[in-house]
Amino acid sequence: MDIEDNFTPPPAEITLKIHELNGYSNARSNEYYAIVEQLDMLYKDIDAGLLGELAKTGSWYNHIKGVKDANPKPDNPEALEAELQQLILDNS
Repeated sequence: MDIEDNFTPPPAEITLKIHELNGYSNARSNEYYAIVEQLDMLYKDIDAGLLGELAKTGSWYNHIKGVKDANPKPDNPEALEAELQQLILDNS
């Protein structure tokens, strides 16, 4: 018997709550450039003298900020985690 034969997916409300809690992190991971590209961007910014406050005008900073702004972290992760745990208890 395969594991898939015994697998029952969680209720949709649990899946949605997990996405609400962690979806931003997955989306950010998918949108960030590869670390090699990020290091190259950072090197070029530093080489161009973009240090201190000027660093916020660099390509690396603007890439990271754009990804974070497009995929904000929830304002209330503790509350979402508590809601998720309650949903799991209610469905067990």
